Amino acid sequence: MAFPSPPWQLYGDLWGSLFRAQPPGGPHGLYAVALVAYRPGGTLSYSELVVARRADDRGALASGWGLALTVRDLLVDSAESREGGRGLWGLPKELGTFTRSPGGLGPVHRTAWRVEEKRGPVLAAEFLDASALAPRVPLRGSTRQPTGTSRVRVATIRGSARTSPCLASWSFEPEGRLGWLAGRSPMVSFRLRDFSVAFA
Repeated sequence: MAFPSPPWQLYGDLWGSLFRAQPPGGPHGLYAVALVAYRPGGTLSYSELVVARRADDRGALASGWGLALTVRDLLVDSAESREGGRGLWGLPKELGTFTRSPGGLGPVHRTAWRVEEKRGPVLAAEFLDASALAPRVPLRGSTRQPTGTSRVRVATIRGSARTSPCLASWSFEPEGRLGWLAGRSPMVSFRLRDFSVAFA
């Protein structure tokens, strides 16, 4: 399947949390779990679930691209995004199904999500925030994906977003791909509202 060439200019909203945990076969530490809604108007429009931790290779410290992340799990509802992420940047994208229900009253926004994949439910989550009042700040980072050899595939991220803390409630399916997070509470939660980023 054909997919867009980089850079990908993407617009949307992100809701996320940090968890301290140890996945099967992975190191104990901090893991970011985020749900993303990429809006029409950018290179692609789709929903995404991403789980990542801070990259630990030497190049991450010397890259000069701010926070560097290694992605562990990534579900999207776009075949183009899946093929592009895998082919261009080595991201482990797989297909999933997303349901997002926005709501709220006045400046307080409520957003509920459900994520499933072919083998069953993955998670449900709910967020409350007042991000409309948040200032816009620059974003800068990268993803660094090991290839099984000495080579690391790198994607750079640059843009801006209205960033604010939020309240988050997560329910992970114990038998699902993120069952290792079941029963855990987030250390901190955040929203990136109206982001604009270039992924290259």
